[in-house]
Amino acid sequence: MAASRITKRFAERFPSALTKARLVGREAEYPVVWKDGNAADARLLIKALDNAYEGFETIDEELPSFFQGTQSHRTGLRSQDKKLEVYLEVGWGTLEVITGPYGELWELKNAHDTAMERIVKTADSLGMKILGTGMQPRTPPSLNLMTPRPRYLTMREAVGPEVWDIWAITASDQIHIDVTLDEVPSVTNLVNILHPVVIALCGNSSIYSGEISEFNCARQALMEPLGTRHGMPAVPIATMEDHIQSVMDNQLYWLRDEKGNLNVYGDRTFSSFCNDTYGTDPTQACSEKEYEDFLLHDHYCFHSARPRSKQRTVECRAACQQPWNEHMAAATLHLGMVESYKEVWQVLTDYYGSFESAWEAMRGHTPHVERKGLELYPGCLETDLLIDIAKACKTGLVRRGKEEEKLLDCIFSRIEKRTNPAQAGVAAAREGGMAGYIHHCEVRHAEIFELLG
Repeated sequence: MAASRITKRFAERFPSALTKARLVGREAEYPVVWKDGNAADARLLIKALDNAYEGFETIDEELPSFFQGTQSHRTGLRSQDKKLEVYLEVGWGTLEVITGPYGELWELKNAHDTAMERIVKTADSLGMKILGTGMQPRTPPSLNLMTPRPRYLTMREAVGPEVWDIWAITASDQIHIDVTLDEVPSVTNLVNILHPVVIALCGNSSIYSGEISEFNCARQALMEPLGTRHGMPAVPIATMEDHIQSVMDNQLYWLRDEKGNLNVYGDRTFSSFCNDTYGTDPTQACSEKEYEDFLLHDHYCFHSARPRSKQRTVECRAACQQPWNEHMAAATLHLGMVESYKEVWQVLTDYYGSFESAWEAMRGHTPHVERKGLELYPGCLETDLLIDIAKACKTGLVRRGKEEEKLLDCIFSRIEKRTNPAQAGVAAAREGGMAGYIHHCEVRHAEIFELLG
């Protein structure tokens, strides 16, 4: 079948062994707001950064305009060594800061701190604020807030505005981590099964559209209409081909034709499309167009762990953007998971009795942690289990011999206090209103400068 030939192409970039410490890259998204908390146009910030600092390659896009056809917009900047990219996200009020890859979390942290020092200083000069939180706090999701890239408008048509518009206000903290070919199934399954654990520990999106919501992690909860295409999959994978087939069995939203036109496909799976278009012979070579179609389809499957062939990584997606004083929390937690994936699996199977029981239990926890985070409630994720998982993650970090486990201290503190960033943010909002919440979330230049010395 088609999955076999696509798997061969997808798998060939993953190494059989790692010859040095795992590399880690970060895709950190930040809401950009004016002083009153309404969304600010990050394109203005990108242009100001380009004017203020030398050495960036510019990224320009022709984007539709309601009044002038298309216009050229500066939507990103890239350092000459390719280890820093600043990019306009789905919503024009969200800035993505891509750093790495690096062989140590400390290197990644320093690179991110250095980039953010420039970004926040420039934002200050424009009267803007950068927030360490997972949602735009005041401006509601809408088509008007969405960066007018044609693929986003096509996706909105395919999925529906009530779901896709949410992406215009979300801010995640995504991590890419090196893996070998043999590790892909186990690591992917582990990061996916820990989806509710990551939400409980790193949820940070209770407040949006100017109100305290019913959710602790609205960024994840509001994607529930996507079903098992988002977050934790319905079932684990056994092999790389199993993963490819599971992606192909999802509904096909849209693809580009040979002329570059964007076509919405409606109610059919990618597997059905692929078999009809490219045939079912597993021995034939995967064509460039077939593989291009698969990668585009795969990009719009939103599981918490996704193998990425181009980067030779597993991408970890569940965490909201974190408070600045603990901004490495999600990256450190996920690297610990990957380094200790065998130990963490042992913790889960010892606790639940079997792999299957653990998977079912974690799927059951997901809707509750999306609403309650680390609150204590009947049937919640127990403190002892969370501590054992965190300790197992720490073991892998200690093995790396780089003292990166120090960056995990905030995770243990959250477990001990049964308070995650969203719960702390709600407390700030209840005490000081929206102004208090913005102050609580703001990434301040003086604090970054102090870190950098």
